[in-house]
Amino acid sequence: MNKKYLLPPAVLLIAAATLVTIRMWPSTLKDMRAQNVCLGMLTKETAGLLYDGKGGELFVDEDEGTGSRAADPVFSTICFVGRATGKAATTYRLQYTLDVRPTNTLNEPPKGATQIAGAYGWVGPRQSEVQLPASCPKKMKTDTQYVTLTLKISPGVIVAENWNDAALIAASRTLMLEAVDNLAKQYDCTA
Repeated sequence: MNKKYLLPPAVLLIAAATLVTIRMWPSTLKDMRAQNVCLGMLTKETAGLLYDGKGGELFVDEDEGTGSRAADPVFSTICFVGRATGKAATTYRLQYTLDVRPTNTLNEPPKGATQIAGAYGWVGPRQSEVQLPASCPKKMKTDTQYVTLTLKISPGVIVAENWNDAALIAASRTLMLEAVDNLAKQYDCTA
């Protein structure tokens, strides 16, 4: 048997084994996305903090935008968190959305918003915005200066809290800090 014909299959076999090993190797990103909701940003317990009080099982829809060309799904996915309204698995009342975007400018906080200790950003009773640590844009392979996480609360949750801004801000702060912390762990870009 001619040994020169054995070399190409052996090289292909080694390359295939290497590829399988890399894909199956555990990583923080894969583990957190498998264990948590909203692309690994939130535990189910934290995801249920903002609640309209009308009952129903927690429902999370990670909707990847159509036509998006983002390399990482975290930039093209909006996480819709809701509560089931009936027996159909697809009908739910929206509680809030979480959205991660690369950006070169940061939004100014609205009136009534408070700064978040330990992170650059603000929390308000209707919307919150927090910047991920400075090393995250590079680790997330984006060429922007910032990566921002935005939370938008549904009006039903605001009414259920009886317009109690302090309660909404406290729940939003917990939710945002966990989301930022988990994203930073996934991309190994903690402060």
